[in-house]
Amino acid sequence: MRALLLSLLLAAGLPAAAFAFTDPPLGTTATDAPTDKPKKETGLLAQPWYRPHHAIAQIAGGQGMATVGVGYTAFRNRLDVDLLAGYVPRKYSITPMGIFTAKITYSPWTLDLGNSRWQAKPLSVGGLLNYTASRGLVATQDNKYPKGYYWWPSHWRMGAFVGGRLGYALPNKANGQPRTASFYYELGTNDIYLVSWFNNRKALSALDIATLALGVKVDL
Repeated sequence: MRALLLSLLLAAGLPAAAFAFTDPPLGTTATDAPTDKPKKETGLLAQPWYRPHHAIAQIAGGQGMATVGVGYTAFRNRLDVDLLAGYVPRKYSITPMGIFTAKITYSPWTLDLGNSRWQAKPLSVGGLLNYTASRGLVATQDNKYPKGYYWWPSHWRMGAFVGGRLGYALPNKANGQPRTASFYYELGTNDIYLVSWFNNRKALSALDIATLALGVKVDL
C-alpha cells in the first residue's frame, strides 16, 4: 500500500519527500508526544519553606545579654527576617528577663573583597519588635509617681538600627546553595530611648540612647 501511494504522488509530480512516512522509534507509538522532565529546584527553593536558612548568636543590642535565633533570607540575599530569644540574668538587671525579638534587616549591597572568599555588606538597615517576659518589670513601678507617669508599655519595645557585615564563603550545600558565615554589628535605639532623648536633649547625647549588638550569622 505504501508503494502504491508513492507511485501515485510521483505520477502527480509532487515531491515524495514532502509526504514521507517515517516509522516511530522502537518502543513508542505515533501518538506519543515528547515530554520534558520538570526542572529540579536548586538553592533555597529546594528546601521546605519552614526550614530556617540561617542561625544567629548575638550579644547585647537591647535584645538580651546573650541571644540565639534562626532566620529566613529573601530577595536575593538582601532581606533577612529573624526570630530571636535572649536572656538577661538578675545579676545585670533589676529582674531576670527573657526577651523575644522579631527583626527584619535589609542589606542592599554585597561587595566581593578581591579574589578571596571574603565579602562585605557595608550597609544594613532594619527594625525590630521585642517582648520582655518578666513579672518584675511591673513590680518596679512604685507609687511615688502620679498615675499615668509610666505611660509606656512595660513589656513591648520597638527599635531601629544600622550596621554592617563581614562574611566568609563556606562550601556550598548539596543543593547548590552558597553558604556564608558572617560577623555583624548593629547600632540602634528604641522608642522609649528616643522619647527620653527628645524630652531631655540638653542632658542626653546620642550615645546615651544608643545600643550596640555584635553577632554571628551562619547559613544552614
